[in-house]
Amino acid sequence: MTVSLKQCRTFSFPDGTFKDEAERLVVWWYGPIFKNNRLRSVPKIHIFLRTIDHENNLGGVVRRETVLTHVGLLRIGSVWEKGVSNSRIAYEERKFPVSFSPGGWRIVSLDDLLREGRSLYTSFHDSNYLPQKSQHKTYLIDFDLPDDKHLLIPCTEFFARCYGRSSEIKRVLATYRWEEVKERLYRPLNAPASPGTWPVRFTHRVHRHDAILLAHILYDPYAERAARRIYSQIEASFTPDQMLLEVTPWFQGDGEISVSGVPIDDGNAFLGLQILGCTQPDGATIHREREKSTTVPATDGDDTPSQFPYHQLQDIPDVIDLTDDDEPDHGSSWLDLPEDEFVILGKPRAVLDKRYTRKNVPDTRGVPVPGDETIFSTGEPHGSGKGVGQASIHAPITLESQGFLRDMWNALLYLQSAYPETVHSVSWFTFEDGFSTSPDPRLISLEPFEIDDEVETSVANWVYIDTQTKVPRGVLVIRVHVLDQTLYLMEIQRRPPKPRAGGSEEASKPPSYKGLVFTLSPQGSFEHWLRQVLSNVRHVEGVVQKLVRHCPGFADTFKHPKAKNENVPCEASVLNAFSKIGITRGDLV
Repeated sequence: MTVSLKQCRTFSFPDGTFKDEAERLVVWWYGPIFKNNRLRSVPKIHIFLRTIDHENNLGGVVRRETVLTHVGLLRIGSVWEKGVSNSRIAYEERKFPVSFSPGGWRIVSLDDLLREGRSLYTSFHDSNYLPQKSQHKTYLIDFDLPDDKHLLIPCTEFFARCYGRSSEIKRVLATYRWEEVKERLYRPLNAPASPGTWPVRFTHRVHRHDAILLAHILYDPYAERAARRIYSQIEASFTPDQMLLEVTPWFQGDGEISVSGVPIDDGNAFLGLQILGCTQPDGATIHREREKSTTVPATDGDDTPSQFPYHQLQDIPDVIDLTDDDEPDHGSSWLDLPEDEFVILGKPRAVLDKRYTRKNVPDTRGVPVPGDETIFSTGEPHGSGKGVGQASIHAPITLESQGFLRDMWNALLYLQSAYPETVHSVSWFTFEDGFSTSPDPRLISLEPFEIDDEVETSVANWVYIDTQTKVPRGVLVIRVHVLDQTLYLMEIQRRPPKPRAGGSEEASKPPSYKGLVFTLSPQGSFEHWLRQVLSNVRHVEGVVQKLVRHCPGFADTFKHPKAKNENVPCEASVLNAFSKIGITRGDLV
């Protein structure tokens, strides 16, 4: 059987899993986990692979061992040759509405599916995705879908992708008893919690985007039970070399999950082999703080958790040797390795960074001079002199765009939820509805020119979002009460990019119009001024900077920058608009 491959990010992975491997292999399934007798701070896992020749024909199944923290790099469908992967199977991508609450899902085994008469047959390769063999036994989360259909996701994949963004979270939850888990993940708060907030302070070894999971584990008993269950299963297992991991959702509520995989059981179920993204849980605003990084003496440690080293490796080697046999050295450098991006679906959770200034604290950095390491490990630092650095693996997040205008609206709603004491209200406006706080904003349609209006053809056509169907452009108008000011934002609807003649690729991006921000005095002139703007913006084809000098108040334009640490799309654009009237993020806190 021949599969279709697509290009992906190139990973180098020459550890014991694939070293000196002559065959071309594709990751096919995750098996049981078991204790690691060499690198004791990271459990190991069986992975099943299939041979695949250079014509992409699939062959037999082989089994390998790796550490649990490497699963995020060894995605199902990734194709490996001599320790390197730069392509993967082109599975079908789907997005499903699901309930993460009890009753919306259950844990099933392959045997359960067989007893229920549910087939693993898929037209993807005209066979069962998995043979009914004991070595492939595993647990899956079976989500209920409308029309009595189902979404099946391997528990190991759900654990690797949905329990935080860093491999360190998975390592700690699967390795230590609960009291040790808390010691390795959390630090004492610097200040008491404010009403309606969940402050969380965590160690430097986990990622900043782990804050949501860590806060829920700290404040939500449901999440704590789900997290505690990971290690309790391992500790209670009668077969320590063949432990089948059950993993449940750690939050409740309705949401969405995006996966790639294959349809099975005559289309009655979908087998999600890769989780691409997921909804975040609703709840209190999270105040996030990470401990400062410091070095530790380069000596053998005891069982107490060590500080994370301060030296991050800047010159990334071409070949990264990830070992599953040795712990990293104390005081060694650390290397940040990205997995595939994880898409946040829907409304992101409000997470604010809290910073505390400590005065007269001596510099506690030690004397190790790291940087010569050639091998890296995701384990707990132990000993020194081995030449093993620390690998920090995490999945970067990306935010699902709902279209530019909707993203601007959502960014304002996010800032209102994050800073309710300073961003007092957000509402959209149309002449028919007035000001509305409905979650679904409406646009004001521009008025097309009359046939006898003396305007150039390009100006007359600009008014339409689609010149063939003659659908007018829309304009989003928003009022914001922030601090003691009332300001208005205006954004113009963009045309979608035109496809190439071939069909799939974009030929050009839509124009990047600036936004307009203004305040008015007196307030009663709002509708009169807005009608003028909506009329005049047609003549200047959306170049709003030509209109600002006529505003009966203050008006300015703003660009739409993208910031690396945006909590939601367009957050940086909104803050840029605020800055035009002298309001910074610091003023909102």
